[in-house]
Amino acid sequence: MQSNLKANRTTHRAGESGSIPPRTRRFYNSGDKWYFVTRSGEHHGPYQHFTEAEAELKLYLRRCGIVKVAS
Repeated sequence: MQSNLKANRTTHRAGESGSIPPRTRRFYNSGDKWYFVTRSGEHHGPYQHFTEAEAELKLYLRRCGIVKVAS
């Protein structure tokens, strides 16, 4: 599967200092379908639109307890 998954190594995240660790983008497309990748390397998709993949990633992160939902 060929994709446009690209590294982003030039930006510190909030609160980071020192050398920047290797990173990749979470979203990629193959053909006209969109996917996302978890930190554990799981690929999820295909989704018809980027916004659908983005919404599914947010739902995944909430289900895993990584992102808390404001009450």
